[in-house]
Amino acid sequence: MPRCDHVVFRVADLERSVPFYERLLPARLVSRVQRADRWRSEIATLEPLGQSDFRIVLIQPHRVSWLLRLFHALVPRQTRSHEHTGFACASREELGLRIELARELGAVVTNPPTQVEGRDAWVCEVLDPDRNALEWTFGRLHD
Repeated sequence: MPRCDHVVFRVADLERSVPFYERLLPARLVSRVQRADRWRSEIATLEPLGQSDFRIVLIQPHRVSWLLRLFHALVPRQTRSHEHTGFACASREELGLRIELARELGAVVTNPPTQVEGRDAWVCEVLDPDRNALEWTFGRLHD
């Protein structure tokens, strides 16, 4: 049986969001990195206390942070919740079986299982009937 091992949220302000999760859950900040992608995304990874196998990943794309603030102000919460929910599989074989089952159930597979660069980890994404993104993984993606 797969288990949920992370969630990812796009946020407008990491300076506000990181302390919120640290206090509310509580959680500890595991890493915070600036990416060189076209959005200049900054990514903070948190671990809820007592859950060393679960991560909350917060992404702030700096080049469009003004747009996210506007988006969060104008779009109801129910329509912008989180980017995806991640489910960890016990093996690459199980990952393949989950993708096959998703296809059998009519889900859209947006990317096939792909190895994560520099890691012994695999990831793929499926859209549920409501087009919510579900990420299926094998191996450790978030440190």
